[in-house]
Amino acid sequence: MKSVLMACGLAAGVFASSASAALYSQANDLATDTGFYSVGGPNQFFTQRMADNFTLSSAATVTSVRWFGASQNFAFPDLTNFTGFDVKIYGDLGGVPDANNVLYGSSPALAGLTITPTGFNNIGGGTQYQFDLNVGSLNLGAGTYWLSVGGLLVNNFGDTFVWSRSTQGDLANASFFYPNSGWIAFGGNDLAFEIIPAPSALALAGVAALGAARRRR
Repeated sequence: MKSVLMACGLAAGVFASSASAALYSQANDLATDTGFYSVGGPNQFFTQRMADNFTLSSAATVTSVRWFGASQNFAFPDLTNFTGFDVKIYGDLGGVPDANNVLYGSSPALAGLTITPTGFNNIGGGTQYQFDLNVGSLNLGAGTYWLSVGGLLVNNFGDTFVWSRSTQGDLANASFFYPNSGWIAFGGNDLAFEIIPAPSALALAGVAALGAARRRR
């Protein structure tokens, strides 16, 4: 029994460290502050879609992306007016997203996301959430990329998505204004998100150790 408990402890520790080890992180450290409207498609009351850049120093496999934000709280502080999100990862084109190089694209419904309240409200009173999306196994080389997320709404003239800001990053972001402004570089702010890697070899070793301990039991 002792060996099982020890193996479980090892695996739990490995999972914890693996889950917290982002490839790239712009921390959710302005949860109660302002953010940026970011819409997931045309014909909404707001027309602005946001993107922020991230750089990988070496090739990696991305398995999920995480972002933080809230409802505008025009009518609802929660996700009542949301059906899901449109999520894209672009290549870089001289400091803006490369619209012709979409490396990942998906429009998950809320049920396709892991959604966790953070315990904070933004400055508008909207409940802030952490959103996690499994992107499968996305292989990215060393270089600069752009993550863009925008809310998809029940009522296009109701509450929109407000992407939370972060104090970490390079103070560069980009905006797209529907229907066809193209991506425009902006500066001075960063958005809260993380890029999550595939489980490390250590995490996989922890799973193997746990399985072996269970078989011995």
